[in-house]
Amino acid sequence: MDGNGISDNLERKLGEIEKRLVSVSDAVERFAAGRSATVPARATREIASGSPVDSPEQPRGSPTSDHRDLDGCTDISFDDATFGGYLFERLLERIVQGRGTSALPAFSADEFDELFAITSDIVVLLDAEAFVLDVNTVFCRRFRYSRDEIRGSGFYDLVVPEYHLAVKTALARTEDHARGSMVPTPDDILVFRAMDREGRFVSLECVFGFIGGYACDGAETDGRRVAVLRDVSLHHSLIEQLKQSRDNYDALSETITEAIFRLDERLTIVFANSAVKRSFGYDSPDVIGQPFSVLFPAEVYERHKAAFLRYFVVDDPDRARLGMENSIELLGRHKNRGVVPMELSFGNSRWHKGRTLTCIARDITQRKTAERRLRHLAYHDQLTDLGNRDLFLVEIQELLRTFKGEFAGKAALFFMDLDGFKQVNDTLGHDAGDLLLVETAKRLRATLRESDSVYRFGGDEFVVLINFMHDTRGAEVVASNILAVVRRPYQLQGNGGEVMRASVGVSVGVAMIPDDGTDVATLTKNADLAMYSAKEGGKNRFAFYSPELDARAYRRWQLEQGLKAALENNDFFLKYQPLVDQSGSIKGIEALLRWDNPDPEAAMPGTFIPAAEQTGLIVPLGLWVLETAFRDTRRLNESGYPDLYVCVNISARQFTQKDFVEMVARSIDRSEIRPKNVKVEITETCIMAAPEEATEKMSALRARFPGIEVAIDDFGTGYSSLSYLSRLPVDIIKIDLSFVTELFAETNEKIVHAIIDLAHSLGLELVAEGVETREQWAYFKRHDCRTLQGFLFSRAVVLSELRSLLKSGRLPISADDHRVST
Repeated sequence: MDGNGISDNLERKLGEIEKRLVSVSDAVERFAAGRSATVPARATREIASGSPVDSPEQPRGSPTSDHRDLDGCTDISFDDATFGGYLFERLLERIVQGRGTSALPAFSADEFDELFAITSDIVVLLDAEAFVLDVNTVFCRRFRYSRDEIRGSGFYDLVVPEYHLAVKTALARTEDHARGSMVPTPDDILVFRAMDREGRFVSLECVFGFIGGYACDGAETDGRRVAVLRDVSLHHSLIEQLKQSRDNYDALSETITEAIFRLDERLTIVFANSAVKRSFGYDSPDVIGQPFSVLFPAEVYERHKAAFLRYFVVDDPDRARLGMENSIELLGRHKNRGVVPMELSFGNSRWHKGRTLTCIARDITQRKTAERRLRHLAYHDQLTDLGNRDLFLVEIQELLRTFKGEFAGKAALFFMDLDGFKQVNDTLGHDAGDLLLVETAKRLRATLRESDSVYRFGGDEFVVLINFMHDTRGAEVVASNILAVVRRPYQLQGNGGEVMRASVGVSVGVAMIPDDGTDVATLTKNADLAMYSAKEGGKNRFAFYSPELDARAYRRWQLEQGLKAALENNDFFLKYQPLVDQSGSIKGIEALLRWDNPDPEAAMPGTFIPAAEQTGLIVPLGLWVLETAFRDTRRLNESGYPDLYVCVNISARQFTQKDFVEMVARSIDRSEIRPKNVKVEITETCIMAAPEEATEKMSALRARFPGIEVAIDDFGTGYSSLSYLSRLPVDIIKIDLSFVTELFAETNEKIVHAIIDLAHSLGLELVAEGVETREQWAYFKRHDCRTLQGFLFSRAVVLSELRSLLKSGRLPISADDHRVST
C-alpha cells in the first residue's frame, strides 16, 4: 500500500475515534449535567469500593415522543431545553433546602402522577412493606423487566444483599421524617448496588420520599413511598469509554512513522505524536501549543498558510470540485538537518472544544530521491548517459520560450551522424561500437560549455543544443571543434580482447535559432536537412541550413513518392548493353535499370537509383532486376545463344542484406537460368566497406552455384589494398569508365596499364567499360583486354532490339571515332 493509502486508512480510523470521543464526551457531560450541583460532594455516600460519587449538575428536559418497547413500557425521550425538572432533583431540593425545620421529602398525589409519566429518572413506587406497586419506563429499560413482571416483587429483591441493611435504614429514617421526629438531611441520599433482570450489577443513587401531606400538619400520608434512583454506573462506563477512546487515539497515532498533528483554527498545534521527532527533530511536548509555522521556513509557510486555513472549511467531498488536493508537497524545516521535502495530508475538520484539523506530515526525501532517479532513467540514454529525445523536447521548448521575450542573442541546433560507424560495428563487433559511442559522448561533453547540452537520439545520431551565442561564427567554431575531436583515432577493444585503433568522421547539420525557425518541428527538420547536405557534400564536414535545402528536400520527397508509385505500377523496365570480344562479337549483356518517367531529370539513372538506395526501395527493385534479367537471358539461351551471359549490378544496400545469397539463389531457381550464364557485379567501394563480410558472402555464392562469376565494378575508385584483392573470391575486374574516358591523359594511362598488369598477374578477366573511340579499342586490344563495352559498339537497347543485334552475329562499329551519344 502506498503512502496515500496508509494516510487515508489512518485518517478514517482517527476520524472514527474522534467521533467516538465526541460522542462519549458529550454523553458524559450530559449525564454529569443531570446530577444536581446543589448537592455537596461530602453529602454523598461512598459505594462499597470506597470511592466517592461526585455531585453533578442537572439538565432540563421535556418529553418529545411516546412509544412502547418490547417489555410493554413507554419509551420516553426528552428535550433538555424545555423539561421542567426531574423527580430526583425535586427530592434533593426538599432534602437540602427543607420546608421549615421539619420538611418532609414528599409529593402531592397530583404532582407525583404528573412527574411519574415524564421523568427521565428511575422511579419505583412502593407500599409500606417495600413491595413494588409500579415502576416507570426508565426502570423497565434499565433493569429489563416489564411492569407486569416487577409489580408485587420486593424492593429488597433488587438490591445486592450486602446493601439490604443500608436500604432498610434509609427507609426507616424516612418513617421518622414522616412522623416529624427527624429532620431530613443530605445524609439521606443513599448509594447502593442492585442487579438487573440479566444478573448484571447496577450502581445507583437513591432518594426515598412519600406521597401525601406533612406530619407537622397532623396529616397522614397515603402510605405510598417512592424510590427515585439514578444510574451512576452509566457515568463510570462513559468515563471508561472516553478513556479507552483517548488511549486508542494515542496508541494509533504512535503506530505509524508519520508525524500527526491536530491544529486549531489559529493554526496552533494542540496535539502531536512522538513521530514528530523523526520528521522534524522536535519532541512532541516541545511543539504542542506552538504555532504550526515553527515547522516550516517562513516564506514557505506564508505561501501556504491560506491553503491550510481552507481545509478547516472545505471537507474532502468538496475539495476535488474546488480544485483542492488532499495533500500538499512543500519544504519543512528540521530542527537539526535544515529543510526537508514534506507531504502534508489533511482530514476533515472536527468540532471538539473548538474546530480542529488533523494533519499528517511525512518526510518524502527518499521518495523524491527515487523520483529523481526514475526521471533520470526516463530522460537519459542508458549507454552514454546523455539526454534522450524526450529530454531534448523538454529543454528546447524551454529555450524557445526565452526567444519570445527580449532575448537578443542566438542559439543553434546541431544534428550529427557518425560516418563509418557501421564499419566499426561490423568489423570489431557491437561491444566495440558501444565503446566508441560512449567515448564520443565524453568527447562531445568535454568540447561544449557547461550551459550547452548534448543528446543521443539512438544509433550513432547525436544532437547538440548551443544555448547562447552572438552570431553564426560561434556555431562555426563549435562545429569545427566537434569535427576535430571526433576525427581523433579511438582505442577500442575488439571481440577477441585485442585493442584496435578505429577512426570515424561526423556529418554535422546546423540550424540557427531563431533565424531558421522558432518551433521544434521546423528547427529539427532544418537541422536534419543541413546534416544530409553535409553527407552529400562528402561527409566529415558541417553545413548550415539554407532555404535552398528545402527545395532540394521537396524534390527528393517527390522523387521518393514517384519511385514508390512506379514500383507498384510496374513503370520500370530493363535495357541491355552488349559486352563484346576484341573482334566485336557479342559475348554477354549487362542489365541496366530504366524508369518510364515523363520527367527527364527524374528518369536519369544517376538521379533515381541513388534515391532508391537511400530510401531502401533499391532492395525490392534489385530483386525485380535479378529475376527479370535472369528470365530474359534464359529465354535467349534457349533461342540459340546458349553461352550468352548476363551481368547484373548489385547495389550496396542489396549486398548488405543478411539474406543476399538466398535472394540471388531464389532468383536463379525461379528463372531456371544456368549459373554459368550469371555474373554479379559489386562495386569496389561496397566490398571495401566490409571486406571480411563481403568475402564471406561471395564465397558462399560461388560455393552454392559453381560456374557463377563475381566482378568488381568501378575498379580503381575504392582504394582496395592488394592484400585484400589477392584474397577476394572474384573473377573479373571492370576498369572504371572514368579512367577509360580520359585514357590518353598521362596519369590515367599509367593507372589503366597498372590495373591491366595486376589483373593478368592475378589471373583475372578484364573488362573495359566506356569504350567510345577506335583508339581506345585498339589500346585495349594491344594490351590483351579481351572484353569491351561501350557506345562504340552499341548503346543500351531493349530486349527486342537486342535480339536483332544477336542475329547479325557481329556489331556494326561506328564510323565516327568520337564519342557516340545515347
